Amino acid sequence: MVVFAGIIAAFLALIALGRIVHLDDALWPYTAVNAATPLLYLPAYGTAVVGLITRRYWLVAVSLVIVALHLFWVLPGLWPGSVEQKPAGSIGMRLLTANLEEDNGRAGDLGLQIRAQSPDIVVVEELSPLAFYSLQKSGALAGYRYNAAFPSFGAFGAGVWSRFPLTDVGTPTVGGLLSLRMTVSPAPGRAFRLFAVHTLSPRSGANATAWRTQLTDLRHEASAATLPVVLAGDFNATEDNRPFRRLTGAKLRDAHDVVGAGWAPTWSATMPLLPPVFRLDHVLSSRQFAVTRYEVGNRYGSDHLPLIVDLALRPSR
Repeated sequence: MVVFAGIIAAFLALIALGRIVHLDDALWPYTAVNAATPLLYLPAYGTAVVGLITRRYWLVAVSLVIVALHLFWVLPGLWPGSVEQKPAGSIGMRLLTANLEEDNGRAGDLGLQIRAQSPDIVVVEELSPLAFYSLQKSGALAGYRYNAAFPSFGAFGAGVWSRFPLTDVGTPTVGGLLSLRMTVSPAPGRAFRLFAVHTLSPRSGANATAWRTQLTDLRHEASAATLPVVLAGDFNATEDNRPFRRLTGAKLRDAHDVVGAGWAPTWSATMPLLPPVFRLDHVLSSRQFAVTRYEVGNRYGSDHLPLIVDLALRPSR
């Protein structure tokens, strides 16, 4: 038992060291490994107990260092908080974002949540022709006057439906894949830039390179924007991925962290017998926005759960 516990502790120590020296910037496996941080280091708690029982204090010491790192990395995201108050004179809006999953024949079931939540803006990713048809057939989008929909075969179609005017719609290619952004004008003289985000899943070295390129491009665009910005969608990244942390450091706040929503994973919602364990979907916004609500939606056939976030655009100074 001691030998087995020692092997586990040594392995976890090496993984933790790789995170500390930022190997996720260079080696693909660390991208996926770091995303699993909330669960990955749990065996270290057990190896610490084994060390205590067997009086192998070197094992206790190594395990407790790993435990301390685990708590340092995980606790900030789990710490409870509260929503912000809507500032006087601000413009409130509700945003729903969802990755439909390209081959999801039940994408139209999202219409029930759209009707129930009545968002002002709907952002969808993986808008394939099948998902687009199913969602349109639900009738839930009929009341939206403005839209910018780009269905496409594969996983990188996207669309936005809005009660507010949409202008300056762009579909640049980033990392070899389509992306979508536009200007939203919720009131005369008030506007912000909206990014419908879907990055490539970093499941291989080549994918991870494109994924980093996409996140870096988003960071540069958000930093250079002259308007407030909102980035919503499937980032295929968690707060444990360094490229994503760099993005949230670019004058942006993650709505989840602002309100202290705690354990709120969004993927995978279709694994049999297992609940979602990764928070891959996010709504990021400039500090000009107050976050007055954050909620993870219900299952509707996709492997991602939707997010519903209430924002309030503060008055211009």
